Amino acid sequence: MQRTVTSLEQCMPSCTIERSLTKDQIIPTISSWLTKHCTKIAVFSISNNLLFSWRDAYYSNNISHIDHVIQVFTSLYREFYLLDHLTNILISEYHSLYTYNYAVLWCNTDLTKREVRLSWRCSIVNWLIGIQRKNNMKPEVTQHAVRLIDAIDTLKGRNERTYQLRAMAFFILSAKFHNRSRIRLEEFSRYAANAFEPREIGDCMRTVNNELNFEVQLPLVFDFLELYLELNSNETFQLNTSKIRALAILFIHVVCIQSWSSCFNASLVAGSVLILCLKFLQDKKSIPQLCSIVWLFDHSIELMLGLAGYIALIVSDMPSIPRDRSNYYFYAHKMYNDECRHKIDDDFKFDHVKTFSRIFVQTSDINRQISCGMRSLVFNQLCILENTYPSLLCMNVNQNRSDDIKDKCRSMQFTIRVVLAAKRFAKRILEKRKTMQQLKATSLIE
Repeated sequence: MQRTVTSLEQCMPSCTIERSLTKDQIIPTISSWLTKHCTKIAVFSISNNLLFSWRDAYYSNNISHIDHVIQVFTSLYREFYLLDHLTNILISEYHSLYTYNYAVLWCNTDLTKREVRLSWRCSIVNWLIGIQRKNNMKPEVTQHAVRLIDAIDTLKGRNERTYQLRAMAFFILSAKFHNRSRIRLEEFSRYAANAFEPREIGDCMRTVNNELNFEVQLPLVFDFLELYLELNSNETFQLNTSKIRALAILFIHVVCIQSWSSCFNASLVAGSVLILCLKFLQDKKSIPQLCSIVWLFDHSIELMLGLAGYIALIVSDMPSIPRDRSNYYFYAHKMYNDECRHKIDDDFKFDHVKTFSRIFVQTSDINRQISCGMRSLVFNQLCILENTYPSLLCMNVNQNRSDDIKDKCRSMQFTIRVVLAAKRFAKRILEKRKTMQQLKATSLIE
């Protein structure tokens, strides 16, 4: 049976499809592909907290660095689905300006004077995670919904009831996208304590779908994270396991609850979560001291460690046992306990995660980045986006201006159409009056 050629193989040179390439041939082959697609691979040293490019690692005198680059490039070459999936989500992240727009809004807004308080947003996200847990949905559902909520509604001045209703609509769309959920709208109405009628929820779903123009797909943190775990696995140690994914999902849910979560690219958040997971495993098992992260943007190590430090800081303050439903992290904590309850390994208990997070925050480099504040990290992300893709941002501004011009033209066309229709209507009335007068005149003569 002949093997089907993937879409990525059709775009790549014929030499890359050959299965008999040596290691010396794989490196330039994948390197040319990375250069063609403007993709970067960064190598992170877990023990030294250093971040450098794959070229610096490969052309260094360190044998472990060279072996790691060869292993990553070989896995990329052999597993074409990794390259295919990588290409799709990187292109999606490139064309999506939700992160940039929300980061600008977040920095320029007085967060204490908005109609929807950010504490209400945290409660809504915790509530959505609870619905996801109750219905055994995929972990991407809430992440996807939160990205859409922040891009369209958060900090836009909506009241609390409207914000919750639209958040539910985005969540249902995400659930249908990832789970093909068939939960009835009456059930979602009960989740909201019957605050919304099923008909009202359905109408809101149609409204937000039209606002999105049916473009629901977004680059998600979990997509990048699974790619990173698969990319850094080898024959001796597998990272893409259920326990490590459960720990990563806990960190991702903690990020989603924060209002600043959508200010950062999904690839950057996934890199910070990967660093936290590997640092946690470093104390438990002997793991490779190097990991690779794939992205389009030149993120600094200070930005990655600062974001990881904020996540660890929040986890270190979480209660050991989730009892209070009003706590923002109640359902995220419950989901992690559900995943680790039946595991034999006690190293992944939540108390161990809290202890690790507390020690991680106390590291001098991490503590220094946290002390600078979250706004500095968001400003750093904005500078990276503006310096890397100025043309794309200019295109977005010009597109917004052209959209405004089109809207004005449409409004003018609508006004002209109304005037013309009124004239046609008046003309028909006059014609009818003339015919009636003529009929009356002829009847009198007769």
